[in-house]
Amino acid sequence: MKATSKSLIALSTTALALPGIAGADAPPTVKTLSYKISSYKEDELSRKEAPLGDLDRYDIDVHQFQLVSPLGRNMSLRVDANYESLSGASPWFTSAGLDGNPIVNLSGASGIHDRRSELAIGGSYYLLNGSISGNVGYSEENDYRAIYGGFNGERHFNNELTTLALGFSYSSDEIFPTDATLFNRVSDESKHSSSVFFSISQVINQFSSFQSALSITEQSGFLSDPYKLRDSRPDDKTQFALSNSYRRFLVEADASLHINYRYYHDDFGISSHTADLSWHQNLGRRFRAIPSIRYYSQSSADFFTNIDDFLKPLTEYQSSDYRLSAFGAISGGISFVADMGNWKATLTAERYLANEDYSVHSVNQSSTALVKYTRLSLGIDFTF
Repeated sequence: MKATSKSLIALSTTALALPGIAGADAPPTVKTLSYKISSYKEDELSRKEAPLGDLDRYDIDVHQFQLVSPLGRNMSLRVDANYESLSGASPWFTSAGLDGNPIVNLSGASGIHDRRSELAIGGSYYLLNGSISGNVGYSEENDYRAIYGGFNGERHFNNELTTLALGFSYSSDEIFPTDATLFNRVSDESKHSSSVFFSISQVINQFSSFQSALSITEQSGFLSDPYKLRDSRPDDKTQFALSNSYRRFLVEADASLHINYRYYHDDFGISSHTADLSWHQNLGRRFRAIPSIRYYSQSSADFFTNIDDFLKPLTEYQSSDYRLSAFGAISGGISFVADMGNWKATLTAERYLANEDYSVHSVNQSSTALVKYTRLSLGIDFTF
């Protein structure tokens, strides 16, 4: 029974590591230093999608560092530092091919090279029946700068079986596109984003827990894509998201089942559903395998078009951005975790496929340049 209990505790660390899950905000007792490297690579476009030019798309390498440390008995410090490099090409505009179907024109694979650096510092103060946390951060790349911050609080009830959480975050972003004069782009624009969330979590019994969360985000300012030849979007967007998570530990299998569902809607007209399932299987006392699968489907924005119309006035909203089209996506992955006491290593591989045929929503205009990608990552945690 001790081995099973230890496995349950280990899995609960992952299962309950969500804002507002009861028992998740205990103060750390040791320092943890983490490093994770990820490689993200999008598939090439087909010649049918892009008859001319390069077919390569984005390659992104990401390095993430994190330090979590206790400060006295009731406080903790968290420092996150990220660095990523990006190269490749992105859709510039769409036009009609000889058969009338949309084709995409890319920005040029040699034209995009970017670096992004980010630093965030946060802290938590732990109360007898809850916690208060806050953070501030700064992110900068060649053409973008963001300053952000947030705070949240949690309160436990019902012998710590029920947790209520409330949080707020704010970001002020500035964009200054490269080659603005050459391509007649905006030279300097800004946008602001504020978000509030509320969640309730319930430990059902020693083997299962449930959480529901609601978030509302308001964005204002320049929301168009300055790197597209013709892209005009409203300067205000409100987003709603409702999330539900269920965790169940199965004693006989020595494994944990994680089920998540998220509904999203914004006033661009996009609605989406996301459902994912993962199985956390213990392999002895030190190893774990985590296969997972996710399904996503969204409707298109009200102003999405699959072929840019350059005769329309700029005051009329229009975007051929494939991310605003109706499509579905299926992704699957597997992680392997090795817990060697003070050291823990996590290796993850993921494959993502987007296709309009996967969508449960009505597809009035077929998009081109939908993404397929592969992502690999390796993470190392060291406690001391």
